Amino acid sequence: MEIRRLQHIKGGSFTLSLPKEWVEMRKLKRGEEIAVFDEEDGSLRLYPIKMEREEPVEVVLTLEDFPEIRALEYCIGTYYIQGSSKISIKSNKMIPADVKKRLKLLRMDLPGVEVAEERADAISFQAIIDPAAFLLEALIEKTSSFSRHLQEDAVRSILDHDFQLAREVIERSKEALRHYRMTIRQVALASFSKTIARKVGVKNCRECVTFALIARDLNRLVYHSSSIAKQYLTLKGKAKLSREILRTIEDTSNIVLEMQRNAVQAFLKKDVMLAIATMVRMSDARQKQEGLLTTILRQVKDADLAVALSHVARDLRRIAGYSVAIADDAMNRTLAPTP
Repeated sequence: MEIRRLQHIKGGSFTLSLPKEWVEMRKLKRGEEIAVFDEEDGSLRLYPIKMEREEPVEVVLTLEDFPEIRALEYCIGTYYIQGSSKISIKSNKMIPADVKKRLKLLRMDLPGVEVAEERADAISFQAIIDPAAFLLEALIEKTSSFSRHLQEDAVRSILDHDFQLAREVIERSKEALRHYRMTIRQVALASFSKTIARKVGVKNCRECVTFALIARDLNRLVYHSSSIAKQYLTLKGKAKLSREILRTIEDTSNIVLEMQRNAVQAFLKKDVMLAIATMVRMSDARQKQEGLLTTILRQVKDADLAVALSHVARDLRRIAGYSVAIADDAMNRTLAPTP
């Protein structure tokens, strides 16, 4: 740490000289603009305006390091989520056409990714998306909307005995997963660039953590909503469900939907009381789920049918549990001590 004295100049302004090494390292010249940020802890942060332009982060992977193509796909997806702007795959020989074709399909899973370069022995993917175009709160709200509609339609497929709708829910869940990957990418970019953090609406590192937590919890909601639809598809050819079971499934789902909605709103609006109300509602969801299980065991004689319906009840309860986790995320985002 270096200590410098504050100087008072004519006109009432104050000046502080900058370390010569710091200026030379960043190749700054006389007259260049320096941004000054007043941080929450009382410190000042200096940032050369010309550094606002983010340097691209490139990753180079060697195909021969991945005996299984699935492992390579997973690494590409992870590097994308962690903020890489360019991901290149190179080989010591020609990359087989079927491998390239499979790698190109990753564009369907990674928003904003396109093929930047391609040779016989290499292929590069470029993230052409502008981080500033996607505020984190807007992404959270959109992913939440996806999740609620997935749960509504998954349960509706059961109530209406609609297997086509169940299949559509499963397919649509893939789009929700794309939103999740985009959200985590934004969080990662914000975590190592305060410039991007400001652009996407993140105030500090602590808030960055809460956005990562809620994105993870929303992804679990999507998973369990999709799971409800998958369980229902296994019931094709089975006897129709009784009105009592259908009514209990609908009642349980309505409570869980309310918890989802309120938990996310508590996070976005920083509403502590709404978060607490969501947590309290968990006892109602638990009671409904236990009642549903009791009814299933009493009425359903087909073992496969009973197991599938029990899994539906389990998924609804887990959605309620992750809604409580989101309410907890809201509490942690809101109730932070100020220095």
